Amino acid sequence: MRRVLLLIALVLIAGPCRVGAVAQDPTITLPKNYRKVLDNPDVVVLRVHYGPHEQVPVHDHSDHPTIYVYLDDSGPVRFVHEPENVILTRPPTHTGSYRVSPGRRERHSLVNLSDKPTDYLRVELKKVPLGTLKGEFRGSAPERLVQGTKVEFADPALRIERVICDPRGSCLLPEESAPSVLVAFSPSELREGRRRQAFPEESSTLWLPAGKGAKVKAMGASPAHLLRIVLPAR
Repeated sequence: MRRVLLLIALVLIAGPCRVGAVAQDPTITLPKNYRKVLDNPDVVVLRVHYGPHEQVPVHDHSDHPTIYVYLDDSGPVRFVHEPENVILTRPPTHTGSYRVSPGRRERHSLVNLSDKPTDYLRVELKKVPLGTLKGEFRGSAPERLVQGTKVEFADPALRIERVICDPRGSCLLPEESAPSVLVAFSPSELREGRRRQAFPEESSTLWLPAGKGAKVKAMGASPAHLLRIVLPAR
């Protein structure tokens, strides 16, 4: 009896903390679907993958304001949110499009309704308080890649720029007082002073610290195509 009581006490003390920690991190419970590619005091970036017609069981996400960056042309995905049992269907996405969400705690299951896989990034903003971003914003994929830098979303807490570099030259990313997350949709190289850092693959992510400028150069015959997400200054 003493052993049973001791075991129950240990479960009550340790069990809830462990279960709660796992429930909050889908990279642990669903590593095939959610992979952490960047994690620091400012952001956590998850690479998300759902296979064709894949069903993903109930899991949790943080309430951080989040930017969803879509990495491919994919079909609709149906989400079932708990405990309200609210069913929402995300429409098809296109490479280079994105959505800015002001943040809310999510607990849902989902099913990919398409014959296509879907891949995207969850860029979760740790330093942006809830309520800072007002409403949602959707950024469309460009119809054609025109060289230059264009500000597509601007808020006191966040700025998103689309950067297109001609493959015959390079593009300058000027210094900022705040750090940036860079997302590449094509093979590219980042040059910071004498240091060169290649995006390892298409649709990959790099971190540009505050106070650092860089040049971006295409690696191949296609233009370099990036999003620069400028975060709040520390």
